[in-house]
Amino acid sequence: MAWRIDTGIRPRLKGPRAKNERKSRPPRGRMEDPAHLKLIRQLPCLVSGRAPAGEAAHIRYASALYGKSVTGTGIKPDDKWAVPLCAWFHTVSSDAQHRHGEEGWWEERDINPLLVASQLYSASVALRAAKVLEPDIIAALSRIVLDARSA
Repeated sequence: MAWRIDTGIRPRLKGPRAKNERKSRPPRGRMEDPAHLKLIRQLPCLVSGRAPAGEAAHIRYASALYGKSVTGTGIKPDDKWAVPLCAWFHTVSSDAQHRHGEEGWWEERDINPLLVASQLYSASVALRAAKVLEPDIIAALSRIVLDARSA
């Protein structure tokens, strides 16, 4: 009973909670950019080169170097951390991105997806702000993807 001796004040006790009531988490404030994802889906696949990739694959692993925070099950990363992947390499094949340790999966392919995603997002935002036509934006972003594949 040291708390009574030290302060003389009783600690605040938690009130009863309803049986089925869950603790609510504060919203994370995920950054969404549907226009950027639409452009990503029209680019060539970062792994196979097939165009259009058709899917925007979000990179889930964290990196202090790129300022990418940790995301986990049920928490989708910000849309700026998306790269173009065809369905085969994204989710379908037994060797798909989401079926293995993601960081190692990218290392096996000698591709830095965080670098590519950050370059794509920077260019996408700048070109859209400058009101560049969509086909020209897609051409510029495609060059970034193709350069990353050949590096």
